[in-house]
Amino acid sequence: MNAARDAFNVPELYLLAAAFGCNTIFGLPDKQIYQLKGEEVFKEAHERLKEKQILDSAGKITEAGALVIQALEHYAQSEKYVRINNLMFAFFEKTNDKLIVLVELENNLYQLRIMAKAFVLKLLSEQFPLMSREPAPLEKTFLKRELTHEERREVESFEPEKMFMNLEFFHMTERPMEPDNPKFYQQWMIFTKDQNLIMVDIPQKKYYHASQYWFLKLLFDELEFPYKEAKAHG
Repeated sequence: MNAARDAFNVPELYLLAAAFGCNTIFGLPDKQIYQLKGEEVFKEAHERLKEKQILDSAGKITEAGALVIQALEHYAQSEKYVRINNLMFAFFEKTNDKLIVLVELENNLYQLRIMAKAFVLKLLSEQFPLMSREPAPLEKTFLKRELTHEERREVESFEPEKMFMNLEFFHMTERPMEPDNPKFYQQWMIFTKDQNLIMVDIPQKKYYHASQYWFLKLLFDELEFPYKEAKAHG
């Protein structure tokens, strides 16, 4: 698929989700926002789906459209989501070697992909140098330690360079679904400062000097990468 046909705005995705009776897509703005703008928004989305050959001229779902809808349905049914910067990962109920990826592009456009976990690992390793950083020898002696007040003050005024990752986990079956329940939600800001790996627990407002091992274990566990892949990566 070319990029123009492969990128969807929010109303287009909600029109596709209506095929399986879904009104909420995790990670997207609320459908009601667009409904309040009037019918024209969804009429235009309907026409664009025809242009992309997701719908045929009569408005029926094409073969290509059925594949997109199937991927969207699996995405919507996921019991867990992992966000890494502009990538949102969802999980199949039974298939364990693939992930569904919602990619947030510029101009409020999204792409939907189904990727083998081995390919996801390769993609992340290429996109995020943090994953392949060489750990300092000291990192073999600890998992993570909380920063002192002085270290924390330094980190708070520090502007991270390009080696930066925003990592979020959402476990949809956990209750209460509140940001301060770490079983439901976690957010970590991860970057390096003076060769040290810093991980900030945003909801709990805690700052850590972390080992590369602890960071990768957290990431691999949440994305449910098989450990043979972890070893191959290491």
